[in-house]
Amino acid sequence: MSLIGDIIDRVLSPNREIHVIPVLDGAFSPNERLDQARQLGDQIERPDDITLGHDGALYVSTRNSILRCTGSDFNTRTVFATLDGPVGGLVCTPDGRLLACVSGVGLVSFSPAGEVNGKLESVGGEKISCPLSAAVAPDGTVYLTDGSRNNRPELWLTDLMQNRAPSGRLIECNSTLDNARVRVDKLAWPLGVVVSSDGKEVWVAESWAHRLTAFSRAGDGKRVIVKNYSGYPARLARSANGEVWMAFLALRTQLTEFVLRERAFCEEMMRTVPVELWIGPALDGRLNPREPTQIGRIKKLGIQKPWAPPRSYGLVARLDAGGMATKTLHSRVDGRVHGVTAVRPIGSRVLAVSKGRNCLVELPLDHDAQEG
Repeated sequence: MSLIGDIIDRVLSPNREIHVIPVLDGAFSPNERLDQARQLGDQIERPDDITLGHDGALYVSTRNSILRCTGSDFNTRTVFATLDGPVGGLVCTPDGRLLACVSGVGLVSFSPAGEVNGKLESVGGEKISCPLSAAVAPDGTVYLTDGSRNNRPELWLTDLMQNRAPSGRLIECNSTLDNARVRVDKLAWPLGVVVSSDGKEVWVAESWAHRLTAFSRAGDGKRVIVKNYSGYPARLARSANGEVWMAFLALRTQLTEFVLRERAFCEEMMRTVPVELWIGPALDGRLNPREPTQIGRIKKLGIQKPWAPPRSYGLVARLDAGGMATKTLHSRVDGRVHGVTAVRPIGSRVLAVSKGRNCLVELPLDHDAQEG
């Protein structure tokens, strides 16, 4: 965009933060803690989300399937269910059912035996084609995020680069997936959702708006908890002590923000360049010799610099009961745990999935004691 256009934007919208990427400092100061995470078992192809079942098994969404993982390190794995589309968000209900977000289908409910016993496929006459995440309140109310009316979950990068008006929704229904209604509309790829520890709010993380917002369960009230993150926030999970864990798809870069505003260039790039070579965030950037080198991932003397502008990155944050970050774990540009789409407390452990690097990992929480 031209300088004049940028000045006009700032004059007409003085209160709008235009493409300002916060500096990584304070609780978000870069470190290498995420690279010290321990991989559990063999690789899992493109894992997306995890949840603990009432049977003590860990359920992992991967491609068009859900895996049931058992054992001390969840390394004994069997296929729990196979679906008609890519599976994303997972959550277990208080009565032992497993809810799964299925691309192009909606929210699917499974019995403990793996049988489909319910579906939520539309709301208000509109099909739910982009289900991203689900959360269950203590009273059994189910909250589902529908990311976009234009693209399915697997086209997340396309949705970002198209830079359309937000069309995501927060959907509410009862425990049997009936009486669905739209609670909030016009959300910017709401990838994360969780019910607050007091049960009074639903927190939603919007990836493309880089913010975390709390919506009242009792009315139309809302409050912005964090209005501008350095990365693209992903799924949320609450621990027993009221803290919330947040995953990030990747970090934002000035180059990507610039390209998003240069619409003619961006649209030409999307028409003529393979998607894996677009100038934009990636879950797994492994130095393809054809990727956009301007993004900063260039080796110097054969060494990949950890502080280079990131094409892919690994980031997990622990938030207090008020939603403020108290600790983060990073896998920097030269790291090995990138593209984290979900993180979840499992008893005294915290597990995460690296979709970019095809693995399930346990976070190194012993750093808390070491750092005092």
